[in-house]
Amino acid sequence: MEEVYHCLICRQPMRSTKEIIPCFYCGKREKADYTCPDGHYVCEECRLATPDEIAKKTCEASMEVDPLKIAFKIMSHPAVPMHGPVHHYLVACTLLAALRNATKFKAEGATFEDALRRGKLIPFGSCGSLGVCGAAAGVGIAVSIFTGATVMSDKERSLAMQAVAEALRNIAEIGGPRCCKASTFTAIITGAKFFKNLEASIQIPEKPRFCSFASVNEDCLRERCPYFG
Repeated sequence: MEEVYHCLICRQPMRSTKEIIPCFYCGKREKADYTCPDGHYVCEECRLATPDEIAKKTCEASMEVDPLKIAFKIMSHPAVPMHGPVHHYLVACTLLAALRNATKFKAEGATFEDALRRGKLIPFGSCGSLGVCGAAAGVGIAVSIFTGATVMSDKERSLAMQAVAEALRNIAEIGGPRCCKASTFTAIITGAKFFKNLEASIQIPEKPRFCSFASVNEDCLRERCPYFG
């Protein structure tokens, strides 16, 4: 019996092909051996990528102006776990990528590397141990990089903290136990709205009609979560 391969993105059975197809994550076009009915193809480099690498590659290549759509793409990669610190820098990177695509803001590889580095400073489980959700801090990282804030800044430093405060309040209202996916969705939506106040008009994503991760989250809040459906 011929072995059946399944798509990394949508889990549909793959079919053989000889087409030139862009990678779903990095956009590199190459001759593919397999693709799914929806045309998903993942190059070898992205298939083996770590969460850090796939976040950076996806944000560098994406032309999407909706940061939530970029986040969903990254979270669909099998290397990205249900929960974990990847969500801290994922928020910052996707907001910065959307800003680059929708405004004159320049975000290059070094920009995303900086966001990754800062996001990794936030420890796992900081929401419970420190009272600071890493996804909310990710909004602050994006605002800080966008405005060039430092510890000696006046308005810019305040803006970064205001953004985190808004994201934290919105995440806290969901309740617990924690869900890194719900926190990420909320942080990105909050961040997108916050940037409107900075005259950086990126698309404000509507909350997703349903979360595709509920089935793999043992602690899912289900009907109590605004993204469950």
